[in-house]
Amino acid sequence: MIDILRLLFEFGSVIVFCMLQFIIYPSLKFYSKDELIKWYHLERDRIFLFAVILAPGHLIVSVFQLLNRQDAYTMTSIGVIFLLWLHHFMIVEPKHRKIIAGIGSTDQILNSITKNNLARILVLVFLLGWSIYNTILETDLWLSSSRN
Repeated sequence: MIDILRLLFEFGSVIVFCMLQFIIYPSLKFYSKDELIKWYHLERDRIFLFAVILAPGHLIVSVFQLLNRQDAYTMTSIGVIFLLWLHHFMIVEPKHRKIIAGIGSTDQILNSITKNNLARILVLVFLLGWSIYNTILETDLWLSSSRN
């Protein structure tokens, strides 16, 4: 069951970050600096709601998975998830704060945020694929012929 929960959190995270990457971030480039600051104050919290649910849920489920089973998959993936959190709070979040404060070139900051988000998507897609593979190996919810 924990493997399925992890898949749900990872899949949800990929969907949210892809939505940001391919729909929201490109549209923000058409805002003036003042409109962008206003948008951040009004809309960012709505998107943040998804992150508040998905990110801690993903981490908690992964920790429980690690407590249940210590192997290369669980240990490596918890390290990668920790690095994603660190990357977000040390690199990405300060850039969002610069936009909110109206500091610097919003075009450069948005480009940087977009590149960082793309890297996060690639890492999450890798984790999702690895999780699918391990879930197939570890659970009985899949076709019995795949487990020999």
